[in-house]
Amino acid sequence: MKNNRLSTMPLPSELKLLGDGPSFQDTLCSMLMKAKGFEDLEPPELKLLAKHMKAYRVPAGATIFREGDRNSYLSVLVEGRVCVYKEDSDNEVKLISVIPPGRIFGEISVIDDLPYSASLVAESDAIILLMSRESFRQCIADNSVFGVRLLNLIAHLLCARLRSVSGQLVDYIDV
Repeated sequence: MKNNRLSTMPLPSELKLLGDGPSFQDTLCSMLMKAKGFEDLEPPELKLLAKHMKAYRVPAGATIFREGDRNSYLSVLVEGRVCVYKEDSDNEVKLISVIPPGRIFGEISVIDDLPYSASLVAESDAIILLMSRESFRQCIADNSVFGVRLLNLIAHLLCARLRSVSGQLVDYIDV
């Protein structure tokens, strides 16, 4: 059987693979336990998730994903900080957020399979975990109960972000 993990598009060459697969699974599980949202997972669930992920080292200044890219990766920032940039209507690139360690990003792309809506650049040297859209779907198919938990986690994350953004935008609304 062909291994399709992370086969969506080539990743930027600056990303260096740290590890994946059975020999690296315990390390991946340790990394996942530090991430917000995954800390309540049971060891078998962490192993299931880790089975579908790869760890990468990213040097400071490297672009992880570019706005408009068609990659689809659920990502977990283990170490370092990542800046989120977006082009405005005047084609000016603006910083919209800084992602701290332990946060999930890129989750929308594994669900809607649309291009990234922003660019992500490592502010410092970083370690990230990546799960392709194909691996995300396989992870859910491998264990439907865990799949529901994973989708619920993503739904809560998206709801929290939507509430935060609507709270920030309310002062700019003029009806």
